[in-house]
Amino acid sequence: MNDNWIVKQTLSGVSQFDQSMVNSYPDSNEYLQNARAYLSTVGEVCNYVDASKMLDWAGLLPQGAEVLDLGCGGGWLTAMLSRVDSVKTVYALDSSQHFLHKLLPEVMTLMEGNAEKVVTLEALFQPLLFEESYLDAVVASSALHHADNLESVLKEIRRALKPGGLLVILNETPRTGVRFLVSVFVASLRILRNLATRRYMPVSPSISSSGYLYDPDLGDRDYPSWYWLEALTRAGFAVEAVMNTDMPTVKGSKGRPLIHFVCRAV
Repeated sequence: MNDNWIVKQTLSGVSQFDQSMVNSYPDSNEYLQNARAYLSTVGEVCNYVDASKMLDWAGLLPQGAEVLDLGCGGGWLTAMLSRVDSVKTVYALDSSQHFLHKLLPEVMTLMEGNAEKVVTLEALFQPLLFEESYLDAVVASSALHHADNLESVLKEIRRALKPGGLLVILNETPRTGVRFLVSVFVASLRILRNLATRRYMPVSPSISSSGYLYDPDLGDRDYPSWYWLEALTRAGFAVEAVMNTDMPTVKGSKGRPLIHFVCRAV
């Protein structure tokens, strides 16, 4: 019997995402329980897959690449990368047991991924249990906005990457300039209204000078564009490209465009 409370608490914390999704977004169960429905959501309803195809993965990844898919979800990007000839291993890391052990194997089959290249890791963003300068590339699709300390997570990624290693942050939707300030102002008014009316909320959105925690259940944060760039620089990355895909998250909508950051460890 393992009496180490730290181990038990960590294992419990790692798996909390699954229950949070069920509690906060019961409608999501339909596509999270079925691999075909999941792929339809990320690839047909949303632009995540199409936006990611804008990158020349074969040209970006070196021969024999060891790649970490950080916050891999159901594994569509893992499957895509496993088909790239130059990739040796894809480490699929997520905190959701359901994603890793139920959806990902089915998604790999449906997308004709190379399962022999894939290693699943049930874990959090940090610490990354890789030796220093071990990885050739880290990819993260619509994942790093969950980080409560973006710079700290980026520094941990930098530690695990080889010098010159590739970091690609995919499918984020940062606001720029005035639009971010307006969104934070409106959110502040809502928070003040709740305080004034004594509306009880067990968990609440919060605002700081670095960003806006708009979904405290799942840890979704809205970081402005300038903050992404500053955090990347401070963490030891050179930003080679900021790609505006001109694709909103949901196809046919007028939402913010999905943005990719292509970076190198310096």
